[in-house]
Amino acid sequence: MKGKILISSPSLLNDLVFYKSIILIVDKTDDDITGFILNRSLNQFLTKNLNSSEKIKVDLYYGGPVSSEHYFIIKSRKNNLGLINIYDNLYWGNDIELLFIQLKKGNICNNDFILFEGYSGWNVKQLDNEIYNRNWTVLDKKVNEIFGLKKKNSWNVQAKKLGEKYSLWYNSPDDITLN
Repeated sequence: MKGKILISSPSLLNDLVFYKSIILIVDKTDDDITGFILNRSLNQFLTKNLNSSEKIKVDLYYGGPVSSEHYFIIKSRKNNLGLINIYDNLYWGNDIELLFIQLKKGNICNNDFILFEGYSGWNVKQLDNEIYNRNWTVLDKKVNEIFGLKKKNSWNVQAKKLGEKYSLWYNSPDDITLN
């Protein structure tokens, strides 16, 4: 599962966390699976004061309901951030201080990474069962496509590619009660 993309199915309509979500699986152990919701911007940012006149601001995404007091990164190149390889040239980790240092030095830019608050987690059997029950469609994506999935309407675009079974849903509003 590591490196796979999960596209939520319309069966998760009543799930306030995972409805219309796209998740990148970043780690799998014998017992647990870890991922981040790519397309859920918090419309908030994390800032770091570099000195009295300079500040760095980074957009923040909702990674999931687990460990919401911690921040995590996915990144397209390692750049000495103590990151763990997901696959190819895609990494994840949680050294936020080092991230801000690299931003200050100009070694990386805001388009090179996504910063998450919290993560999504399952035990292996739980996620296998959810996939079996068609709550998720599993896809492979290339590294350069991962960062494009953070756009707000990316679930609709991906669902449309899955064909007719999602046709009722890919143009529906995020809040279905508005229909």
